[in-house]
Amino acid sequence: MVVPDKKRLYYLSWLTLFGMSAIGILLIHYLQKKSVHEALLGGKDYYQQVISGLCFGGISSLLSLILVKSRQLKSVRSFFENLMHEINPSFINILFYSFCASVGEEVLFRAGIQPLPWVGIWPAAIVFVFLHGYLNPYNISLTVYGVFLIVICSGFGYLFKFFGLTSSITAHFVYDVSMFSILKYSYKEESKSAS
Repeated sequence: MVVPDKKRLYYLSWLTLFGMSAIGILLIHYLQKKSVHEALLGGKDYYQQVISGLCFGGISSLLSLILVKSRQLKSVRSFFENLMHEINPSFINILFYSFCASVGEEVLFRAGIQPLPWVGIWPAAIVFVFLHGYLNPYNISLTVYGVFLIVICSGFGYLFKFFGLTSSITAHFVYDVSMFSILKYSYKEESKSAS
């Protein structure tokens, strides 16, 4: 696997933010025939959206940490820790990558794809996880983690449905920042203790 350097990740992040958001907006406008403003900015009050997103993102991060720290998923954890070691992002990089991913992917998958009449919450979550490469019949550990991520992503879908897009973006952002940080800094700690 070729590990992208920081410069390429920077460009990919911008592409995710603007490219996926643009596709999501086109889907809302042309296929859903709904107000883009309402789809992106509607829902409950922003403080309710942010609080619900922070809570779900925090709880799902904690559950994910427990899962990836288990013996059964050691190979998955090692893979991601090594990947984070290769990329070696700063915390500012982690915040930037997470922001771009959470906004771009949520606008596309939750606001753009999920409300389409032939899709829905769970199919959108399955497609999202599949496209990220977590459902691999040749790697059972990775697939177990992928099934867990389907549940998390469906949670993002329910947040969008019942609270609004800001809620799912917040949860996604918290999840990504937490997991990237844990994987980066746990690798450092394990490396220090091993030496």
